Amino acid sequence: MTSPPPAAARTPAPPAGWRGSDRVTAPLRPALAALGRLDRLGRSTGPVLRRGGLAAFLLAPGAAEPVPDLLGWLGWVPELRLPIDAVAAHPGEPRVPEPRTADWLRAGAERPALDLRSPDLLCLLDALADACARERLGLPPAR
Repeated sequence: MTSPPPAAARTPAPPAGWRGSDRVTAPLRPALAALGRLDRLGRSTGPVLRRGGLAAFLLAPGAAEPVPDLLGWLGWVPELRLPIDAVAAHPGEPRVPEPRTADWLRAGAERPALDLRSPDLLCLLDALADACARERLGLPPAR
């Protein structure tokens, strides 16, 4: 019988429900404001999970890496220090959690994950950055 590796040798597992999918994360309140705005505009978001005080917008594989450049192209420069993080998938893990194990803000079944060809990805990033900036400045959400 083998014993588990010492605590120092273990690598922390990513939060359950977020592994295996590229994602953009942001604080929950601005994320909900961005979701409301995108709904009013009739734009797709793809699947969205909630985990504590964060929302995770699940993206197609390979879509997380260019997110910082896309935000900069939209005018949301890194110096603004918006609380938006793009994370690539962990290879070999399941892509999307089962619905019963996740706290879905937008279910993944009928909403495909956004990829780099989707204009809705730019709309999502812009709405999310705007909502984060408004939150930081104490302004009401955009309509």
